[in-house]
Amino acid sequence: MYIDLYSVCLVLGAAALILLIMVLLKLFKLLSKVNSLMERNEKNIDDVLVSLPKATNNFLELSDNLRDVGEVITETTATAIETKEHIEDYISIFKDVFMIAKKVFKK
Repeated sequence: MYIDLYSVCLVLGAAALILLIMVLLKLFKLLSKVNSLMERNEKNIDDVLVSLPKATNNFLELSDNLRDVGEVITETTATAIETKEHIEDYISIFKDVFMIAKKVFKK
């Protein structure tokens, strides 16, 4: 039994050509579906592209506002810590005055 190399290459080439045609048909179907989807949503895509710069500007303003809020929160926290330290000092002074008054009125 003898198999000719030319016949094997011819059969494999034909199979590869058929497979290539099938892949190209599926690719064509996919591209036609994408095209129809784009055509159906063309108005929506245009609206999004038109509103995109405005949305970007709004996002930039929002990030600036958030940065400002963060700075205010940092300042408020620092003020609260400082106030706490002053309150501790005032409480200590008040306790000392109260103890002195207690000793004076006790006698």
